[in-house]
Amino acid sequence: MIPNLVVLNLQVAMGVTVYLVLYRVYLRRWFTSQPFEVVILPLLILHVFRYLGLLLLAPGQVDPALPAEALAVIAWGDFASGVTAMIAAVAVHHRWSAATLLVGIFSLVGLADFVIVGITATRVGIFDAEIGIMWFLAVFFAPALLLSQIYVAYRLIRRLGGESPSAAVGAPRR
Repeated sequence: MIPNLVVLNLQVAMGVTVYLVLYRVYLRRWFTSQPFEVVILPLLILHVFRYLGLLLLAPGQVDPALPAEALAVIAWGDFASGVTAMIAAVAVHHRWSAATLLVGIFSLVGLADFVIVGITATRVGIFDAEIGIMWFLAVFFAPALLLSQIYVAYRLIRRLGGESPSAAVGAPRR
């Protein structure tokens, strides 16, 4: 029998590959031709759904033998990522002067959450337990979240490095 972690890694790798192909074939031109605010807003909204990690705290959703403390770390980290994404999305939408700072805070919280979730889930063997719908979220939704989290950080770094508020990264030259 193939270990669950191997199956999970194969599925996540396939998910990342599919999302990268979709980006390259259908989305790249649009993403690279749009200003920071236009590109970042839908990605932030996608990350608001990280509140779904709270499913780990609902009775009957995962193996009760899993350590409650580890599940809480994962669930509340996801929730914090979703909340900071929502705050940043509102700020970007309303063009608040603190929008870039709030996107930065979201990036730090979101990236830290990915690291902490990975370490915690591996340490407690969460993928060897029954995790129900969380498996689906891990192999379908998490790759999209990871890639978009990286892209948000990339665009943020470019913006902080001098990209003007309305300039697009990689826009075609005329």
